[in-house]
Amino acid sequence: MSAVAIFSLLIGSLLGGRFRVFILPPTIVLGGAMIGAVSAWQGQGAAHIVVMIVVFAAMLQLGYLCGALLLRTRATAYRGKAAPSFDSRTFG
Repeated sequence: MSAVAIFSLLIGSLLGGRFRVFILPPTIVLGGAMIGAVSAWQGQGAAHIVVMIVVFAAMLQLGYLCGALLLRTRATAYRGKAAPSFDSRTFG
């Protein structure tokens, strides 16, 4: 279960840096269906499958939040620096 948590955090952070919030519901549904199918195929119990899907959804959202915040802080840090311009220099 810890592998599901770690991978969903990583996937969430990648999605948070690239997409808007609207990507989360389809990702949770698709990932939950895949986790449910694989867990059922392995013979896991219903309670275990539900817990795995809940952990996946929660960690995906947490990773998304962290990725979006990281991107926002990096963007504001770079936005504060003025780019050098050829117009501001005096030549000759």
